[in-house]
Amino acid sequence: MKTIALVVIVSLLSSACVLAAETPPEHRGVWYGCGTVNTLPGHHYVYSGPMATYCVWHRPMAVFAPAVNRTFFVYGNATNAPTISFYDHARRVFAKPVVLGNNPDGDAHRNPTLHVAEDGHLYVFYGAHGHPTRVVKSRAPYDIAAWERKPDLPDAKTTYPQPWQLKAGELFVSWRGQPLSAVRDPKSLEGQAPGWRFTISHDGGATWQPATDLIRLAGATAYAVTIAGEGAYPRKLHIAWSRLGGGTPEEQKTKHLWARRYNVYYACSDDGGATWKRSDGSRYTLPITEAAAEKIYDCGEHGVWLKDIQIDPQGNPCILFIDADVATYASAWKFARHAAGRWAITDVVASDHMYDDGGLVIRAADDFRVYAPTTATQAQEDGGDIEEWRSTDSGKTWANTKHVTRASPLSHNCVKVVFGHQRGPGDFQLLWSYGDSKYPPGTKDVGMYFYDAMRGEAARVIFPRE
Repeated sequence: MKTIALVVIVSLLSSACVLAAETPPEHRGVWYGCGTVNTLPGHHYVYSGPMATYCVWHRPMAVFAPAVNRTFFVYGNATNAPTISFYDHARRVFAKPVVLGNNPDGDAHRNPTLHVAEDGHLYVFYGAHGHPTRVVKSRAPYDIAAWERKPDLPDAKTTYPQPWQLKAGELFVSWRGQPLSAVRDPKSLEGQAPGWRFTISHDGGATWQPATDLIRLAGATAYAVTIAGEGAYPRKLHIAWSRLGGGTPEEQKTKHLWARRYNVYYACSDDGGATWKRSDGSRYTLPITEAAAEKIYDCGEHGVWLKDIQIDPQGNPCILFIDADVATYASAWKFARHAAGRWAITDVVASDHMYDDGGLVIRAADDFRVYAPTTATQAQEDGGDIEEWRSTDSGKTWANTKHVTRASPLSHNCVKVVFGHQRGPGDFQLLWSYGDSKYPPGTKDVGMYFYDAMRGEAARVIFPRE
């Protein structure tokens, strides 16, 4: 299979290069803009720009497979079609990308997510933004050349599918089930799906169990991030979410729905989704309501944008999020960790946009790192230059330790942490998008970059032409 090309490792002293317009669409990423209400003066969209690896709630999008020493990753290409490739760590080369299907529009909320099963088969989920989730499975283990269609997830209105393997031979997938129309018109909630749901397949995606309602928020829905442990089964799953909808009467008059997202809540399951618990071990009754949910952070009249959730070497959940003033977009990055029976929340850094999307890398018990676009390159646009913020005391304090990119003319954003990177050689730890976040953009060409932690360098993803 002609899938390999050399990777050019280019240190990003400057990120001036953008993929040429004549590059095939599968070699480029999708450009997308969203939200035209409660924007900043002079801005057409709330956020816009390079979205190949958008968004936070699409996870995982990159997975390391130790059996073949490859990192597989998915993204939305220039036509917003779900696309897959891989990086061969032994040869330090990328595979020729393969387009897996199509989406009906340029909505980056339809971007794909990826699961690499214990038997090596690859599963990709795509197409969902209040619509069915399409599922495709590789015909051969660790092979991106040929695919077969599997049944859609058992819900007609899905968004943000997040797949994990919690038990041997099982595939667990959760997603937001409730359409935003139901939040805008609470009367239409009757008969609609709840804020977050999950299903399980025992036969490689050939069939799915009926969906289980995990979270139900009256007159609201949820934005959730999940992470599963590695190692022996059953693997523990952690979920953190914020509430979309509600707010004070004044907020409901003055703020659009997108700006009314509140607080951080938490749950976990250590038996494959059969039972769900709070951090103190007390059990939930499903579906979880707001009154019953463990609220670990109250943002008041600000907004919360979750960015990542990871697990430290002791098995403790660690959550990265932004507390934002939705009037000015001023954003405070915060880190929450549960240990010794309590949640501790600390400040990391400030940035100028709540859609600055970064990731959390936990290398060791005394080495936590945040990689995020915290220096603006296009003022008050989402994205910027990627910086490293490091903690050597389990998240109590943070310091700027590296400028991963510097003086970029456009914006880096939508940082994805490779799931399972700790077992790899370290030369592909992060993946993100790069392009023009302004509207109208000077260019809609979107590139992708990856971070080589071994060398401390970022490089552009360069695919083979043949």
